[in-house]
Amino acid sequence: MTMTESPPATDAETPVAATSPAMGLYDWLSTSDHKRIGRTWIRASLLTLLGTAIVGVLVGFEQVDASSVDLLGGDNAFFQLWSLYRFALVLMVAAPLMLGLAMVVVPMQVGSTNIAFPRAALAAGWGYIIGAGITVVSVLAGGGWGALDGVSGDEADAIALTLLGTGMVIVSLLLGAISVATTVISLRTSGMNLMRVPLFAWSMLVACAVWLLTLPIAIANLAIMYVDLRGGPLAFGNPEGSDAMYLQLAWILDQPQVYAIAIPALGVIGSIVPVIAGARQIAHWVMVTFVGLFGLLSIGGWSQPYFANTTDEVLYIAFGIAIVLPVFAVIGGAAATLAAGSAPAGLPPAHLLGALGAGIVLLAAVVSGALKAIEPFDLAGTSAHGGLMNLVALTTVTAALAGLWFWAPKIGGGFMPSGLGRTVILLFVSGALLVGVPQVVAGFFDAPDLLVSDPGDSAVDAMSLVSAIGAAVVAVAALVVILALVASNRGAGEEPGDNPWNGHTLEWATASPPPVGNFAEPPAKVVSEAPLLDLADEEADA
Repeated sequence: MTMTESPPATDAETPVAATSPAMGLYDWLSTSDHKRIGRTWIRASLLTLLGTAIVGVLVGFEQVDASSVDLLGGDNAFFQLWSLYRFALVLMVAAPLMLGLAMVVVPMQVGSTNIAFPRAALAAGWGYIIGAGITVVSVLAGGGWGALDGVSGDEADAIALTLLGTGMVIVSLLLGAISVATTVISLRTSGMNLMRVPLFAWSMLVACAVWLLTLPIAIANLAIMYVDLRGGPLAFGNPEGSDAMYLQLAWILDQPQVYAIAIPALGVIGSIVPVIAGARQIAHWVMVTFVGLFGLLSIGGWSQPYFANTTDEVLYIAFGIAIVLPVFAVIGGAAATLAAGSAPAGLPPAHLLGALGAGIVLLAAVVSGALKAIEPFDLAGTSAHGGLMNLVALTTVTAALAGLWFWAPKIGGGFMPSGLGRTVILLFVSGALLVGVPQVVAGFFDAPDLLVSDPGDSAVDAMSLVSAIGAAVVAVAALVVILALVASNRGAGEEPGDNPWNGHTLEWATASPPPVGNFAEPPAKVVSEAPLLDLADEEADA
């Protein structure tokens, strides 16, 4: 049994564009080319991002006037959209967007002709799209993860569909993670050991490993709730009303598990900054180690407050504080590399802004998480929970968009609009901070996580207003991303060339767009994490 399919033979004289014809429905449903599969994930997750951002705006402005909670039709409707926003942002936007980017880039980074198990990766993409669609429709039909006003018969059916859709999304993420992780482990080119794997590919391996270790626990949670809803004692689907279903899955959205979706952001930073600096990453092995440590400290599943209070345990506190160290180390390593190199003059490119912005937001997230883990601050159950989730998820989205602009020549064959890119990144970074930080601050004033009544505190009201404005900024940024994607697809633009950024890793040794099979001939034996820099050094010495 093979893990990839042999690419069809192509004429060496055929232009590269001829290997990427316009795709019809049959092509989208049957392709085994990892680039096309990745684009399916990326486009679907970006459209989901726009819808999720709009829901976030509605929820944010509802919380500004929490005393009435009638903009959305009552407490239960608010709860349904509030929980939809959270699960969608983490499971249906941030994780699949980064996974789609990895499906395009990682095989080329490790010198492979395709992703491992391409049919499984394609099936996972369509499973994610269908599962997300089922989840959204079922929530709008009265489902969700519980109901505050009681569960009627029709609502029980809709809730069952919500659980099914959520399960489909998680299974699809796991299947996609298997394809990406297996590619890094088994399909590396000659000479590329794990210490020579580029940082983005390495971070995706770490992230996929953590997802595969932890997300099956969420499948078990969903199965328990489904059985309970369909014939059990209704411990979770209480006819009198309960948010127990949401609470049983809330560990996915809280530390340490929520950090697992941000692991690839460290890899994006480590891939972009050295290229902009025109220098090797300082102490690459140290960066590899700290990305691995960040992944280790992101393992959740053992921390499920619904079943046992773990927020005051030593392990929870240690994880929450210790995770600050690898983030500081990776950002410090990137800053040192940037300072040691010679970045070009003029306005910074969008992908550099995105990498730096993602680092800033992630730093705000882990500091917030450390404060949340310190028991005397007593932030458990407060709005700081939502603030942390927003900061981490929007870190991942910002980093993925930086990667989208950086790897655009390999994803679509051309450049993404640079001006719109800078606008998008600045909006996302400012929006993320405006959404998340005020929620963390409001936690110090004992604002509840699910705010359905006026807390009677002007400081909390002010923080809710700032957070709602931040949600509106994120929604505008999401719309600009869609416009930029449409503009890049329609415009002819400047031909990017094979290596427009003078990149260091193997994806920049392919054509733009890459042909089926990626490489005209197998890459030369790799002797470091930056094989194209090695080649340049050899040519300079010759």
